[in-house]
Amino acid sequence: MRKTGLFVAVALFFCVSSVYGFGFGDAMNAVSSMQVQQPQTTQHSQTQTSDLSGMLMQQLGVTQKQADGGVGSILSYAKDSLPSNDYKTLSGAIPNSNSLLSMAPSAMSSMGAMGSLGGMGALASQFSSLGLSSSMITQFVPIILNYLKGSGSTDAMSILSGLFN
Repeated sequence: MRKTGLFVAVALFFCVSSVYGFGFGDAMNAVSSMQVQQPQTTQHSQTQTSDLSGMLMQQLGVTQKQADGGVGSILSYAKDSLPSNDYKTLSGAIPNSNSLLSMAPSAMSSMGAMGSLGGMGALASQFSSLGLSSSMITQFVPIILNYLKGSGSTDAMSILSGLFN
């Protein structure tokens, strides 16, 4: 049953993104054509996190909770999907990543008691818990990549880009 729920969640995610004609490959291409918005350089990582959240809130019209939870959910997906050294590089490039990770909602299947989903199904479930459609993942990723690019974190940008290609 778990595999069926995961398959349905992943299939739904890709169907939704296909309907809108926008996939992760398109998201990566969009990054290269986006104008880099430089985050403010401060000595306080909280301010830098606010810059990333602010970019997401301004560009996508999401709330602070949705912005922080969405980044946390993407970090959670990355933590489960990447080798530990790659995750350490990525999380090190995003200020307060541990705090953001804790803001990610639990990923539960639609059947509740059936347990947690894994991979992309979990990520879609987390976005749903935040009141965001799974298609918003393809809108969050390029903005996070743009943030990493603007902060000079090319290694982290490459790791995150590879995760969603």
